[in-house]
Amino acid sequence: MDTPIHCRSEAYWTFCNEIEGLESSQALLNAVVAVSMHFLPNTELRTVQLNIDEIAERVSSRVSSGYPRALSAHLHHVLFEELGFHGDTNNFFNPRNSFLPHVLETKQGLPITLTIIYKLVAEQIGLQVDGISTPGHFLARLHVGDDQMIVDPFFGGHILDKEQVADRVAMTTGQREVVELEALPTATNRQWVARVLANLIHIYSMQGCPQSIAAMSELYDVLKVTY
Repeated sequence: MDTPIHCRSEAYWTFCNEIEGLESSQALLNAVVAVSMHFLPNTELRTVQLNIDEIAERVSSRVSSGYPRALSAHLHHVLFEELGFHGDTNNFFNPRNSFLPHVLETKQGLPITLTIIYKLVAEQIGLQVDGISTPGHFLARLHVGDDQMIVDPFFGGHILDKEQVADRVAMTTGQREVVELEALPTATNRQWVARVLANLIHIYSMQGCPQSIAAMSELYDVLKVTY
């Protein structure tokens, strides 16, 4: 990789190291945190991981059985009722909503950052979660036994049917389309990271911040080169 011109060195090289093995959830977490490192210089991967671990332990301490439905119920209770994770509807385009350490601290963020936290905590307690990158919104697919549930971490972990998924997409795009839950595409980890970067490039474009655009574009270019 070339020496970074616009992105902070620590953020750039951490990002480069993680995207080589982006198939794992650990690499996904680290890559997204690396993006935050450019703007939050004191960010440490270990601290963010400990925050995720603490939430997962809090959920696990409530669980008396390994049944998936019980696990998912405790997951939702801790994340959305006790800790109060929710979407930032008042200042949606605040770039800090894309910074995972900030979202863990404030308990509010964008659909994609909240879904990342949801996925990472769920996997630690033995549940499988996929990301669903719908136009204008980001959702989670929670596997519960043989069943699947579409979850919206931005709106308090609500379980959605296909009509509600269509509503979520229409809220952002202005277009309502027929949705089949089984056909909703699963996002790869690379697509998660690309969308985080694309969101920030879009936000900083609206705010007229060329230096931040250049830094995020530099990371985006690395992601494309290593595909």
